[in-house]
Amino acid sequence: MSSRPSLFDLFDATSLLNLERRLAEGKIPTAEELAAVLEANSAEPLPAWFSALVVKSLRGELKKKRGRPKDENPLSSIYFQFAMAKYHQYLPRLQKRERSVGLGGWPTLRGKPWWHGPPHERAARMATARWLPHIDWRSFLNRVSSS
Repeated sequence: MSSRPSLFDLFDATSLLNLERRLAEGKIPTAEELAAVLEANSAEPLPAWFSALVVKSLRGELKKKRGRPKDENPLSSIYFQFAMAKYHQYLPRLQKRERSVGLGGWPTLRGKPWWHGPPHERAARMATARWLPHIDWRSFLNRVSSS
C-alpha cells in the first residue's frame, strides 16, 4: 500500500482504513461487514486491532447500542425544527380560539383529519401534516416535550 491512501481505500466498504475510521466514529460493524473486510484483505497481513475486533465479534462481545439509531440526516432535524416552530405558533392561537368561540370551526375544517381533539393535539397534527408526514403526532409531541 502506498504512503498516501486513495479515496477507494478511505471509503470502500471492504477497506481496513474505512473500517478503522467508522470504529473511531463509534459505528459498530455487523458480522457480514467484518466477513467482507476479512475476505477482501486476506492476502495481506491483518493489523492487531482488526484481529481483536473479529475475536470480540465471534465471542459475542461486540454489540451495538440498544434502541433506535439516531437519525444523522441534517435535513430531517431542520424539518423537525420547522415543525416545532409551527407547533408553538399554532398552539396559542388554538387555545385562545377555544376560550373565545370554541373549536367547532368551519364546515370545511370539521372534515379534516387534523381538526379533532384538544388544542395541543390539533397543533401537533397540523405541524406534522406539513413538515413531518412520516411521524405520528404523538411521537412528535414526545420529541417536543423532551427537547
